[in-house]
Amino acid sequence: MTWKYSQSTGRLTRDGGELVGQGYSGNGIGKNDPHMQSARNVGPIPVGNGSIEAPFRHPHAGNYTMRLVPSPMTNTYGRTGFMMHGDSAAHPGRASDGCIIMSFPARERVWESSDHRLQVVP
Repeated sequence: MTWKYSQSTGRLTRDGGELVGQGYSGNGIGKNDPHMQSARNVGPIPVGNGSIEAPFRHPHAGNYTMRLVPSPMTNTYGRTGFMMHGDSAAHPGRASDGCIIMSFPARERVWESSDHRLQVVP
């Protein structure tokens, strides 16, 4: 089974079925806009496949942050540093430069599933 994240809706599902979380990726004009996926620090995480690494505490993104590692076949447009983490308490809705922003319960469910594959779709 694979986790599926939609750039345009911000929906995280399990194999495209059950809705597990509603979030966002990108900011400003690029937020949840698949046409902006190549724009560094603006657009959403690019379409493709990858893996989800173990949760850790990131100095800026906070607790239960997970690195998202694109597969070699994924065109990242030279972008790096993708993660899944929580929203900003100080600036809600503006925490992503291309990371996937999800609630703590959604992130916890992803990791505890032991399914650590991610597919990003438009």
